[in-house]
Amino acid sequence: MVRSGRPPRFRAPEETADRSAAKLGLGVLLFVSLVGLFSSLVLFQLTSEGLAKRSLSRSVAALTEIDPLLDRNYADLQQRAAVAAPGDRLYLQNYPVPVPLTPSQARTISKADLRALLLDRSADEMYARGTAPLRDPATKAGSVGVFSIAGISSQGLGFLRSRNNTVLRLLTVVLAVVAALLAVALALQCRGFGRLGAAGLVTMLAALPVLVAGAGVWLYCRANDGAGSEYIRRQFAQIGAGLAWIPIRDGAAFVALGAVMVVLAKVLGAWSAGRGRCEYDAPPYVSGRRT
Repeated sequence: MVRSGRPPRFRAPEETADRSAAKLGLGVLLFVSLVGLFSSLVLFQLTSEGLAKRSLSRSVAALTEIDPLLDRNYADLQQRAAVAAPGDRLYLQNYPVPVPLTPSQARTISKADLRALLLDRSADEMYARGTAPLRDPATKAGSVGVFSIAGISSQGLGFLRSRNNTVLRLLTVVLAVVAALLAVALALQCRGFGRLGAAGLVTMLAALPVLVAGAGVWLYCRANDGAGSEYIRRQFAQIGAGLAWIPIRDGAAFVALGAVMVVLAKVLGAWSAGRGRCEYDAPPYVSGRRT
């Protein structure tokens, strides 16, 4: 007896409660690991040598009010250099970070070059040692003693260190590996293009806190960098607003990446369903007619 017609459709088994719970659990773990990864990546960028030293240089310039300081003490430095012995080391009066100058260097250096030298050396010292140079006596002659930074440097500037950058590099790599393993485990629990959509959705949701935090910091700094704010507060607000663009940029990029993955999964899934690929999985023995 010959039977004709289309082969029977074999639908994928319905999702079990255990499978759904596994997907939810893996999704939550992946979300947490990605939030940690994106945050660690932002902090790693903030503590990178170039960006950190530029931020430290601007911060020291604001904290020391270096331009008025140079106006008051530049002439005194040159006078001391004129009578100093060749082996002496000279320091700018009342500058908290010890930056030694030779007598010949102090006699010939311009005010602009001295400013750049002081800030560059200060940034190098602080990137290597944290805020300790701001608290240590600068010299035996002409030091401010203990330099108070009202908690700004100890919590903020003190974080911009080479040591922290090294730790954050390792942490970022570890979190990236963990996130990759969790993404693979989540993909194994999903079917078809749902794998791409699930990873994209979690990526998008995990990047949102980084984006929102960066935007919040930027708005706060912009609200405090006006002419009505005191000088140091205004300068730090401007520095903070510039640094806030790093989490804004990274967060926006990962949100966009996740959104593209979700949309792509939807489009490909719809295209595949239209071709009849996702409707059923026929057993290998089913092909055309059977008798």
